[in-house]
Amino acid sequence: MKLILRLRAVFLLTCFCCSLNTRAEVTLTCDLDNYKHALNCDVGVIVVHNVTVSHRESEACVHGVPPDHLNPPVCSSTPVLNSIRNRCNGQHTCELRMDVCHTASPCLTRCVWMKTTYTCAVGKIYHVCQKDKALLYCGSQVIKVLMANYGRGSMEVCKYTPPYKHPASTSCSQPTALPLMANRCDGKHKCSIVASNLIFSNPCPGTQKYLEYSYTCVPPGT
Repeated sequence: MKLILRLRAVFLLTCFCCSLNTRAEVTLTCDLDNYKHALNCDVGVIVVHNVTVSHRESEACVHGVPPDHLNPPVCSSTPVLNSIRNRCNGQHTCELRMDVCHTASPCLTRCVWMKTTYTCAVGKIYHVCQKDKALLYCGSQVIKVLMANYGRGSMEVCKYTPPYKHPASTSCSQPTALPLMANRCDGKHKCSIVASNLIFSNPCPGTQKYLEYSYTCVPPGT
């Protein structure tokens, strides 16, 4: 009986995973209608796939909709895509200002609209306190790290009482945490890594840190 229930649970989880990974979500923001571009996954974490933008005033939204016919883009949208991925991948929710498009090189001109396509992948955000070990496991699939930071963004995670003369920093981040963790874990069935200054260096001396990360499981070779 236990075996049947376990198999049923695995089957349901597999169906759940597939439905999350294949449903495309689209967020369209017209600049003069809304200055904020919001992505949201009620279940799972964000994986950004593509972004389309227009810098042409002649292609501005009409009643919240871009024109059907679009001219070739003024410049590459790759810098905007990379910026959105860096900020949103692996998060449950993500809100950006349209400035992420207005100020992206090489255009540096106002975006009249921006459309992001993403999916909600199976996964959640994990926190591992300094000196503890993070464990990632994907069974027959392999790991794809989506987001990682070593530092401190809140006193509600890995709580401690800092010395009066050395208050904790809650704006502490380590930009190299994601590529470092991805290099160690991506493509593996399981992976472990210690949240330590020795591995991630020390972005905020005097503050106790934690490793925040999210990942999803993908078929080998993806």
